[in-house]
Amino acid sequence: MLSQSHHRENQHNVRHPINKLNTRSLALATAIITALVYIACILFVAIAPKAAMAFFSYVLHMDLSNITRVITWGSFIVGLLFWTVGTALYAALVTRLYNSFISR
Repeated sequence: MLSQSHHRENQHNVRHPINKLNTRSLALATAIITALVYIACILFVAIAPKAAMAFFSYVLHMDLSNITRVITWGSFIVGLLFWTVGTALYAALVTRLYNSFISR
């Protein structure tokens, strides 16, 4: 009986290690998902521009219905690079900050 009680007390004192996040993996995964979402968004705007502007007007709480968006290969590539690299850097910074907090 004493050994079971002692064992339960020790279980509360055991610190479970918290795994650090892999900065490169999270940044890459974030970049890939962002690229896929960006491509879906561009396709939505290209295929149904009025519906896309109505949807984004609703989401952003502003009137975008009079905005005409011309999508070129250049704007597609620049936007894709901006959003994927930007979110990858953001994820990497969040990961490094998270890892610095758990190692303290």
